[in-house]
Amino acid sequence: MRRYDFALVGFGNVGRALARHFVERRASVLERFGIELALTAIVDRDAMVFDPAGLPLADLARWKESYGALVAWPGMQPAARPDELRSRGIEGLVLALPTNLIDGQPGLGLARAALDCGLDLVLADKGPALHALPELEEAAARVGASVGTSATTGSALPTLTVLRTWFGAARIDSIRAVLNGTSNLILNRLRQPGVSYADALAEAQREGIAEPDPRQDVEGFDTAIKLVILARGLLDPALTFASVERRGITDLPELLLESARRGPERLRLIGRAFRDGDRARVVVAPELVSPDDPFHPLEGAEKAVTFRSADLGDLTLSGGASSRTGTASALLRDLLAAARARR
Repeated sequence: MRRYDFALVGFGNVGRALARHFVERRASVLERFGIELALTAIVDRDAMVFDPAGLPLADLARWKESYGALVAWPGMQPAARPDELRSRGIEGLVLALPTNLIDGQPGLGLARAALDCGLDLVLADKGPALHALPELEEAAARVGASVGTSATTGSALPTLTVLRTWFGAARIDSIRAVLNGTSNLILNRLRQPGVSYADALAEAQREGIAEPDPRQDVEGFDTAIKLVILARGLLDPALTFASVERRGITDLPELLLESARRGPERLRLIGRAFRDGDRARVVVAPELVSPDDPFHPLEGAEKAVTFRSADLGDLTLSGGASSRTGTASALLRDLLAAARARR
């Protein structure tokens, strides 16, 4: 049996979902893979709870939800730096901080520090991947660590590592995708008679798909972030978020809505990444798709992505959970991959 200790930075909705999912799945991971995953440190608002024997995760989650922070939890300590976590036997670090679109901080600084001391890095925070994924992957390669990005690009989709292996030496020419579950649920609900945008958004929030502040979802930021991360890994490492052409679903023309309600077409918020000379471009905008389009059947908050390659043709992946549990499962998948790579 191999034990793999990891730490979690950020104990908001995603961090707590990971903690709960981990409790449910750690026994099956041990049985199937012979790896005992142990969450031994949680950093929350500049304070940390640490126990090398493992943490009472259900109790910690309830405390956080009741009091808003872990700072008053008995035995809380000052937050440890990544190198201090490494000295305590921790091998992996999960970053579940809110995404900072401007510069990726503070997550990017923590990501760099984690890799500098040989920790594996698993990202729910999209900022570090958005701003510095090639750099982080190079740093990981130098120290024999790994970078997991499953939760940053549409949790149920294969990781960048898997995609790169699938395509091998083949050239990817474009990526076309529906990557935001909140927007897709809203657009599907708007087809129903009498359902308003506010009604559909409220449903997404009740189901835990949309955040209380849903602007990143409905204004196209989330789609753009995920697509830039994929495109930087597969098309153009120099692509920047600032170059994205983006339009969301908050101000849809009534004519477009009526076409989707009355006709066979469906509205989707679609992101496109494609080669333009030596560089890549990313465009995000709502589009009507016809019944023969692979994105037409997407129900609820489902996602899909099509990779186009002159060498291999089109590959479309669709479906998957759009939820905090889906994100937690993606994080656990990356942790397991990191632990297995260290064996």
